[in-house]
Amino acid sequence: MTTKLMDVAEIRFTQEHVYDTFNANSDRAGSVLDLMDSILKGEKTPWDIPLIRVAAKKGAYWCVDNRRLFTYKHLQLGTIPVEVFSWKDNREFELKYKNGLPFRQQTSNGLRIGLLQRSGRPFPRSPVAEPTLSKFTKFFTPAQQRKHEAQIAALRKKRDKEARSCSDAVSTAATALEDLLQGGTTGPEETPKKRKRKLKKAMSDTNRASSAKKKPKSSVEAADHGDKVTVTVAKEDSDDEEFDVEITAPL
Repeated sequence: MTTKLMDVAEIRFTQEHVYDTFNANSDRAGSVLDLMDSILKGEKTPWDIPLIRVAAKKGAYWCVDNRRLFTYKHLQLGTIPVEVFSWKDNREFELKYKNGLPFRQQTSNGLRIGLLQRSGRPFPRSPVAEPTLSKFTKFFTPAQQRKHEAQIAALRKKRDKEARSCSDAVSTAATALEDLLQGGTTGPEETPKKRKRKLKKAMSDTNRASSAKKKPKSSVEAADHGDKVTVTVAKEDSDDEEFDVEITAPL
């Protein structure tokens, strides 16, 4: 099993339908709507609860935690952390995959899913819920639906802004560190000791900026080899491709 970041829109449902509550016999387990509300209010993120589990089959990634996946897709969360397994690591993948197999045409090959409402609470209309497989007893009012959709749009805008900010911070840090190591910002009077102090401050500033959220977006490490320093900038969470920058230069 490995942990990686994936676009939630590309992950597929294994089953034909999900319920709007997590446990039919206990209200304490909460509901899909409860989870939506806590994410929209900023009280939780996908990092704060068990990560959804996915595995690859026939060129796509399929999820066995279908209610949480429904929540993340409905909220348009974009890039989320997931646990990636091999298909044969857990029999649950094959069992749930077979359960949903007869309905693949109705669900656009697992991109949508039916929702069965058993809580009686009003529920938002969702493009992720396949109408032919869903059973709703009560929807949001038009006013509630508009407010809900506005909250989703605001959250998406906030996440996009954070992703851009982190990407800019890491790129700037990598450029500054490279310039510093290659001597572009040093004068003839600068000693190795002063350069090391500059490196330490630059790395501290970068790590502080990239750790603004609960999970670090990047990390910077330096190895001192006496007459030279190696700096590695690892970028982990971005809408761009993952990359590592390693720079070695004499002091």
